[in-house]
Amino acid sequence: MKFGVDGMSVAPAGTMTKGTGHHHLLIDGKALPKGTVIPANDTSLHFGKGQTEADVKLPPGDHTLTMQFGDGAHRSYGPEMSQTIKVHVQ
Repeated sequence: MKFGVDGMSVAPAGTMTKGTGHHHLLIDGKALPKGTVIPANDTSLHFGKGQTEADVKLPPGDHTLTMQFGDGAHRSYGPEMSQTIKVHVQ
């Protein structure tokens, strides 16, 4: 997967500069309300080093993938800074 952001800049976790943040991939989840801390687990992947691409392995079947942009403290910027797609893995 490759991902990007419009209107903000990508920065590593811990960076608390206004207008920056990093990506999180929510597997079979939906966008989180603004200010919600994004969990770190098997279905909520953090790209806290500022990564903009990753290889993601999913089990076969239908999946919903939501990219959620969050601030340096892993707090969601809200649904307006997310995008969701549906995929089918064979």
